[in-house]
Amino acid sequence: MVHAGFGVGGGCVAITQIVGQSGSGLTRHLTALYESTAGAVMLTSDPRAHITYLRTTVEEELAFGLEQRGVEVDEMRRRISAIARALNLDDLLGRAPNQLSGGQTRRLALGTVLSLDAPLVLLDDPFAGLDPTSRDAVSRYIHTLAADVVVAGHQAWLGNVDTQYLGQQPVLKLPEPVNQTSLEDQSDFQFPDVVGRNGSATRRWWQFRKLHTNQFEIGPLTLSVPRGGVLWLRGANGTGKTTLMKALVEHDSRIGLMLQDPIDQVIDSRVEQMVPDAQLRAQFDLDGEAHPLDLSQRALRLAQFASVIGADNGQKVEVLCADEPDVGLDITGRSALHAGFASHLQRGGGIVLACHDENFIEELRIYAHVELQEITPRSPHAGR
Repeated sequence: MVHAGFGVGGGCVAITQIVGQSGSGLTRHLTALYESTAGAVMLTSDPRAHITYLRTTVEEELAFGLEQRGVEVDEMRRRISAIARALNLDDLLGRAPNQLSGGQTRRLALGTVLSLDAPLVLLDDPFAGLDPTSRDAVSRYIHTLAADVVVAGHQAWLGNVDTQYLGQQPVLKLPEPVNQTSLEDQSDFQFPDVVGRNGSATRRWWQFRKLHTNQFEIGPLTLSVPRGGVLWLRGANGTGKTTLMKALVEHDSRIGLMLQDPIDQVIDSRVEQMVPDAQLRAQFDLDGEAHPLDLSQRALRLAQFASVIGADNGQKVEVLCADEPDVGLDITGRSALHAGFASHLQRGGGIVLACHDENFIEELRIYAHVELQEITPRSPHAGR
């Protein structure tokens, strides 16, 4: 059990939050409860695991689990409508699931789980990658559930609930401030008229039937990245930050990209192939003989950073695009990533960062210069 006062199936409605480091047993706690409790539902840390991608719309994905349980059509519609309102999915119901941003995908995954009206709801890192508005919406909905809820994560996002810590919590270590004035070249990296596009009106060779796609375009935007500093792209889920970063990478071979999910950048069978630089492997305590997919969340994120920053492609990565690199990191991992960021900046590099965790930004500001670029929401009808 998570704690002595936690009841399952006894009519008690309680919210428990457990916080711990990678390897402390967060997922094991949830899995044990899931396997020992009839009717329990569980959101894993990978939101894409909860989406079939066999359905053409978000609404149909939300209906899938209800259909499998034989829920009456009228009740199904009521639940889908309620969860869509609660999680701000209303405007996405007609969208193709593979056209969602990372935060939108997590909200959809939450919707598929929370709509099942289970007596015990287990949520593994449900707030990761969500913008502040979405975090508030999810938090409010969790408090309305007529169920026992256990939320696991590396941070305590829920206030005024029973919060328990697994193991000793380490202290965050931040690097010394980056000295921009010591850089030989102090000019900013300039990227004029950047345009990002997502979606396609053309049928690809692997598509046997044409699906509805949500096409959109962001830009043109002129981005100025401080040398030895950070440009923070701030905007809600779905405003096009990832699309903008991908456009930047196509713009210049000196730009490296950390995708939101590090699994998407695993193409090697051993860590030493993913991160050839032995010094970087030692810096981040990475086992070169391990398969990247056998690493913890923390280690895989750090391996992803090391593979991008130390890429052996004949070009030095001068600007790092980091798309929500804080997701999945515990305190030890954050300390290590901050150290890596500071080293890159002190060498005269720059960082373009998408991040919804205000705490991570405040940590950055302690040792690095951070400039803000607001990314405003697109019109809901743009590109349709």
